[in-house]
Amino acid sequence: MRRLFWRIFALFWASSVVLIVAIAWITSSNFENEKIPGLGITRLESVLNEHLRKASHTLRDGGVAGLRSMLSQALDFGRISVYVLDADKKDLLGREVPPETIAAADHAIADTQGLSANRMRLRVLTAADGTKYTAIARFEGPTPLRLLYRHPNTFWMHVGLAMAISACFALLLAAYITAPLARIRASARRVARGDLSAHIGDLRFGRSAEILALASEFDQMTARLRDLVEGQRRLIRDVSHEMRSPLSRMRIALELARANVKEGLAQPVGAMLEPVTAGRGPDAAQNFPGTAAVDQLDRIEREAERLEEMIAQAIQLTRMETTTPSKVEDVALDQLIADIASDAAFEAQARPCALHIAQNEPLVVRAEADLVASAIENVVRNAVKYTAADSTVGIRLDRVEGQARVRVRDCGPGVPAGDCARIFEPYFRTDVARQRKSGGSGLGLAIAKRAIERQGGRIHASNAEGGGLEVEILLPLA
Repeated sequence: MRRLFWRIFALFWASSVVLIVAIAWITSSNFENEKIPGLGITRLESVLNEHLRKASHTLRDGGVAGLRSMLSQALDFGRISVYVLDADKKDLLGREVPPETIAAADHAIADTQGLSANRMRLRVLTAADGTKYTAIARFEGPTPLRLLYRHPNTFWMHVGLAMAISACFALLLAAYITAPLARIRASARRVARGDLSAHIGDLRFGRSAEILALASEFDQMTARLRDLVEGQRRLIRDVSHEMRSPLSRMRIALELARANVKEGLAQPVGAMLEPVTAGRGPDAAQNFPGTAAVDQLDRIEREAERLEEMIAQAIQLTRMETTTPSKVEDVALDQLIADIASDAAFEAQARPCALHIAQNEPLVVRAEADLVASAIENVVRNAVKYTAADSTVGIRLDRVEGQARVRVRDCGPGVPAGDCARIFEPYFRTDVARQRKSGGSGLGLAIAKRAIERQGGRIHASNAEGGGLEVEILLPLA
């Protein structure tokens, strides 16, 4: 926003400067070409005549030597040049005379104030000994360059004052435009970070109708987003809580059904199989519906456990999004990672795969220990779940730019480049995960992201060189 401020300032101030210079140029040009009443010559020609009269008086009083001295001292006339030519068209100071100046001496036209030719003024000077000289005064360069030597000096003082005033107004205008935009941008950043309570409110500076309308529409948008997100969170929380009661009753009923199958049906099944399986061979008993009851109940129990885990994760995610951090303490990340790796090693044996802590510096962060442990554990378990068989999951902990960095890399198939950020969204699963039996509920990495951001850290994933996915966690050091 600061660059926008200076761009706006530079644009308006440059426009003002160009306008001031253009006005000065036009005014000066008109002033130079304006004829003096009663004289019939322009002000520019009057200035040239003054220099010629000075040359004439110098020649009369000081002779040729005095005139040479005056001409040598008057080389800083500004943009006015004065040449004094003898009969051979040679300058008294030996300077090279421009051809147009010599031509002016040959084609001068008389007027009421002397001689003129092509915006040059001429005058015939006579020395004490009767020698004739031709004095020619001319302006060098175009009008814009003559502005640099404009007299009196107060002219440029006024131009400088006008530029300073225009700079103040340009600064005020740039601030008037960028101040409300900076406030809107700051609120937009807060919304992007997940703070949906951000709003612009009343603007004390830059209260144009368009900016006020934009601020009002932004506040309406954030209010609508806040209602939608809070409604979604409330729905997940309420549904999760409501599902826990029937799920608990279902698990009780499941245990009762398993007891009935194992105890009540043990004797009747053997008696019932004789008439049903007569003449059908020895495998007929295995196809009887009662024999698969225990397997079906076991499957129902596994699905109930999975559903209960999903509900617990959903409640945990909702709690992290609706509560403020508490129980903040110093956490030794190196010891925490060692404990997590030790626990995850048992699960890794079933893949089979291995865990290797390649680097583990002693670093301490100020955070909620249980949430940080849950986040890192979810990332490690996810890596173990998707790494290739007989591969190694690498874990590294080091310090980078005043932060603790945890990197977990697997040797799995990775994820599509466009999904590296989306895998941290709730319930999002890549196509690879959906096709695998090991695919989870889609909440593990979402919980990890919320937990890390809750501690003021960042988490992101990227496909590693050589294959596999690498998840990086950054946490501020204590």
